[in-house]
Amino acid sequence: MRVKLYREHKYVSFALSELERLIAKTDFTDKAAFIHVQNEWISVKEMLEGHAHHEEHNFHALLEKKGSTIHHEAHNDHEEQEEAIKNLDHLLDAIKASSDPIEAGYQFYLAYRKFVGDNLLHLHEEETKLLPELQRLCTDEELRALEHATYEIMAVEDMIEMLKVLFPHMNFSDKCAFLTEIQLAEPKKFLELWRKADLFLSPEEIKKIKNSHHLIR
Repeated sequence: MRVKLYREHKYVSFALSELERLIAKTDFTDKAAFIHVQNEWISVKEMLEGHAHHEEHNFHALLEKKGSTIHHEAHNDHEEQEEAIKNLDHLLDAIKASSDPIEAGYQFYLAYRKFVGDNLLHLHEEETKLLPELQRLCTDEELRALEHATYEIMAVEDMIEMLKVLFPHMNFSDKCAFLTEIQLAEPKKFLELWRKADLFLSPEEIKKIKNSHHLIR
């Protein structure tokens, strides 16, 4: 099986949808509820901005190096996302000053719901167009190198926190792929990580991995 990027999109999709559900049921006349939405939006916004930055400076840069132009649409999507985020910030701020926070909150909800739809389409385009192009143009070693630099600078504690966030939204195959990449990139860190596997894997998954042949037992 070829190296498959974008597995973390499963979490991105979850985070976007969870916030959409929260906004949908929020009483924007309630100050505490408004602050909760505001804080959750900041968290999702920072995640999306970091995710886009990583793709631009790694995936898109590699495609550019290979002479491909298929990533240009995704790059434009990222720029449009920046503008959409600014608009959502403005709409959220407007709720506080509005004489009708319920209506202002509804307008924010409508804009955010469209934002989610646009992002889900963007994720689909990346996985159905950019990923096959990356796999066609690049070796598995080149694709692994995109993530290895990240694991090199991450502490084991950071890896654990990352897996605790991502793994609840992934299947067993995805989890094995992540662990394999960490093992190949940072063998010593992986050994320390594996000793704390119960923090991000179920007992059944740990047993299954121990019985496999591609990970350290």
